[in-house]
Amino acid sequence: MGMSSASTDKASIQSSINATPLIDVLLVLLIIFLVVMPIMMKMETLDIPRALDPSVQVSELPVLLVKLKAGGDLVFTENDKDTSIAAADLMRTLRPRLEASSARGLDRVVFVDFDEGVAWASVVSMMDSIRSLAEDVNHDGIKVALKVRDELKAH
Repeated sequence: MGMSSASTDKASIQSSINATPLIDVLLVLLIIFLVVMPIMMKMETLDIPRALDPSVQVSELPVLLVKLKAGGDLVFTENDKDTSIAAADLMRTLRPRLEASSARGLDRVVFVDFDEGVAWASVVSMMDSIRSLAEDVNHDGIKVALKVRDELKAH
């Protein structure tokens, strides 16, 4: 801060802002952000589908599809066989089929599809419920894939 000596001249008094505390605060905030950012950023892994083993016939692979209807109903499809099931019965229906795939040494994959009127939160909740069937800590033992719409493939 500007202090004047014994002179009473008003023009010699200068007032300036001390920027040191401001710079100190900014440096502390910068350090906090640098420490917190790696913690807040969670890495999501993306599994690319593996190439099929030539000895495995494509018709042998089980195709499990769960479709959410706009009215809240579920349709479970296994190898082109549609079955309407209640949401409470989905896990009981999926578990033996996924265990059979695991016993045969195949990937456990479930496709999820939904009608246009279904809320996105319901779709994500269904995908999380299916992943919860996996026994590992991260629930990565079961792969859940969202079915791509035909009109999106054209673009």
